[in-house]
Amino acid sequence: MRTLFDMHPIAKAFDRYWHALRGDRGIPHFLDFNVNDVPREALPYMSLLEVENNPRRYRYRLAGTSVVAAYGQDLTGQYLDELDIGGRYESYVHNFNEAADNLVVNRTSDQYMLESGRLYSFEGHLYPFEGVQGGVSRIIVLAIDDWSTPTAS
Repeated sequence: MRTLFDMHPIAKAFDRYWHALRGDRGIPHFLDFNVNDVPREALPYMSLLEVENNPRRYRYRLAGTSVVAAYGQDLTGQYLDELDIGGRYESYVHNFNEAADNLVVNRTSDQYMLESGRLYSFEGHLYPFEGVQGGVSRIIVLAIDDWSTPTAS
């Protein structure tokens, strides 16, 4: 597994895209996001989550094909608190809240056993986006999993 200091090339490409969208603002506006401008290699690992408040919950609006393959199901429409995340809900919701509340990209690497018996090992990046009414309305998650990512030669 890569360290946080050795970001996967796919993550580096998406990171450049997010920073270009952001410009001199704290975080980019979600209305500026265009999936056609996202580096193609990032798409299978990308999920779009909606940030709901009162109470705060995170709902998958779209899950990349690699994420769907890892879970064996489409996560679209499901909430983070409904998923099998290896008993790490509190840790993950803390990371999501940090990205949403502090307007920062949150990075982690982790692994856990899914109910299917598959070891899910990944490099994760949470990218917050500002909504029309201010505050974070969306978070794009880049979850680059080791089992489906070709190794660099």
